Amino acid sequence: MTDRGRTRETGRPREREDAGTGERLRRRLPSLPWLARAAGTALSVVAVGFVLAFLFVVGRGGRLTLLTRPPAMRAVLALPSLVAFLAPSAALGAALAWRNGYWSRRARVHQTVLALLGLGLCWQLWVLGFLPP
Repeated sequence: MTDRGRTRETGRPREREDAGTGERLRRRLPSLPWLARAAGTALSVVAVGFVLAFLFVVGRGGRLTLLTRPPAMRAVLALPSLVAFLAPSAALGAALAWRNGYWSRRARVHQTVLALLGLGLCWQLWVLGFLPP
């Protein structure tokens, strides 16, 4: 004898499985505070990774590395575009954190400083010619 309110495969209530598209999407995507923190963390990792990888590739290849552009340098030069995407994302996350009161004040200040530093890095990358005009 089976329970009519539950499915046979999972044992979950049918109402939960028959939820609308909005409910399914909400369950699969992380929360906004998580996405805001992830953007800030990814920005930090990619920015530091770009600087270290750039120094490593130029250090190993010499001055001609900037002119000949070996595959390693091409991979490194793809990272500023990712920084340019993540910096405004982190800034948007910081703005949402202040508006909706995510986290503690200390964490919001940290996220804001991180976003501002990321935007400053983007400006500097643009001035140095690593980002297209």
